[in-house]
Amino acid sequence: LLTGVFLQFVVLPFLGFAVVKALSLSAAMGVTLLVVTSSPGGSYSNWWCSMFNADLALSVTMTAISTMLSIIMLPVNLTIYTTFSYSNSVVRNLDWLSLFISLVVVISAIVSGLYISG
Repeated sequence: LLTGVFLQFVVLPFLGFAVVKALSLSAAMGVTLLVVTSSPGGSYSNWWCSMFNADLALSVTMTAISTMLSIIMLPVNLTIYTTFSYSNSVVRNLDWLSLFISLVVVISAIVSGLYISG
């Protein structure tokens, strides 16, 4: 799990940052790539694990942990890498409220699903 968290929230966002810098992406494309590479993995990996008889419990656990950690890590990574990639005006113009609302909606849906199924 620690390896997964490290790769999800340190290595992947850094690779997104490296691509943004290497390709000199515009602010819109670069921030989009940084959001995608800083976001949690999602349930699609769970489907792949199920299809190929991989460790589904590990995949579901990693998805849950990365989703919960994304409340803190997504804004932190986005702030760090947009600051190093673009001017301060780009960072200030990001819609942080929408980002947090999206995270709250996703986490609320997961918690509600766990509560209802339990």
